[in-house]
Amino acid sequence: MTTQQIICITIFLVTLVFYMSNKFPLPLVSMTSMVALTLTGCLTPDAALATFSNSSAIIMGSMFIIAGGLNRTQMVHKVTNLIYKVSGGSFTKGMIGYCIATLLIAQVAPSAILIFSICYPLVMDFCRKMEVSPSKAMFSIALISIATVTAFPIGSGATGYIANNALFATYGLNYEARMFDSFIVRLPILFIAVIMGAFVCPRFCPDKGAFESDEEVRKLQEKPPLDPVREVLGYGIFLGVVIGILVSSYIGIPTWIVCIVGALLEIITGVLTEKEAMQALNMPPIFLFVASLGIGNALVATGAGDLISGLVTGILGDNPSQLFVYAVFWMVGFVVTQFMSNMALYQTLVPVALLTCAAYDWNPVGLISMLFAACWVSYLTPFSTVAVPLMMSVGHYDQKDLLRVGWLPALVTTVVMIPWVYFMYPLA
Repeated sequence: MTTQQIICITIFLVTLVFYMSNKFPLPLVSMTSMVALTLTGCLTPDAALATFSNSSAIIMGSMFIIAGGLNRTQMVHKVTNLIYKVSGGSFTKGMIGYCIATLLIAQVAPSAILIFSICYPLVMDFCRKMEVSPSKAMFSIALISIATVTAFPIGSGATGYIANNALFATYGLNYEARMFDSFIVRLPILFIAVIMGAFVCPRFCPDKGAFESDEEVRKLQEKPPLDPVREVLGYGIFLGVVIGILVSSYIGIPTWIVCIVGALLEIITGVLTEKEAMQALNMPPIFLFVASLGIGNALVATGAGDLISGLVTGILGDNPSQLFVYAVFWMVGFVVTQFMSNMALYQTLVPVALLTCAAYDWNPVGLISMLFAACWVSYLTPFSTVAVPLMMSVGHYDQKDLLRVGWLPALVTTVVMIPWVYFMYPLA
């Protein structure tokens, strides 16, 4: 083992410790690690700088703005109003509608906390009108907000495969993900989350009684609606970008150009003001992704990645069962995500998974998408995502409530997902 390999592995392990401690912002930890790798010679300055110009980072930032433009329209408000009208006074029918609405909103809003923040006041008002405790509904909305975020190949979900392909290239894997791969992998979760949320979870949820204050039933403060022209433009730009991504390889225009043009049009047409666009531009995930590329480059360049993959392959053996590998990675992701940030855990496991696939020359597409899904089955404790503490607050849940309501959706998801990904995306 060389000095640089020792340094690289040490920095990598320290990074994982800080990821799991959750005491510092993840992008800060990642960027600090990449700088440390550069200063110690594990990563060249040119390679570190190149990560900032990676097309996937540009696409990610552009899609945040485009999704912000869609959220600025009245789409969400119109959908929720329609659901209330068609429920016909039935709580179950209303829950079906709101679960589906949450699922749809989760495809254009880039984070679970944003999705839940949009949906919970509307659902809470519905519970008030139905004279049902909001505790009966809040877990279902949080479950869908967390587990199904950006699963459809639209919005930022339409470009996740591009980031994956950049990671595959970084680790020397000659495989290519497609736009619909992540959606196919996560398809069972969409059905499980909606069915459980609408029909099962409310039966297990505690009845915490009536509303305690008007504060609990207030709706989110809404901005004035766009004028009719900009409302149509908000929908049209979003649809145009999605179509552009789908046909980019046929028309010879790079995907990042399609996305950045869409983002610029949101501002030029006035769908978003400059301030609103900057608010929609969520920089932490971009810095986290950029630094992750740098860390991956350092692991490969120093040969430290080969040492880590050798350790994993030594444990798995020469010819491990693919089903066993899928089960191990799923269980590690699913269990550990209950106790640490889901994004931090995902960033921790991705290098291990990719190094393992490189060692066996396996196709990493299914495994990486499954890891993401496993890390987002994160609703059993308040540690994994900030949406859970908010859900506990507005639903008046305690830890016992989360376990009582969440164990069945988690179990069903685990039982279904492992064989599903194994058959749909064999490793070899």
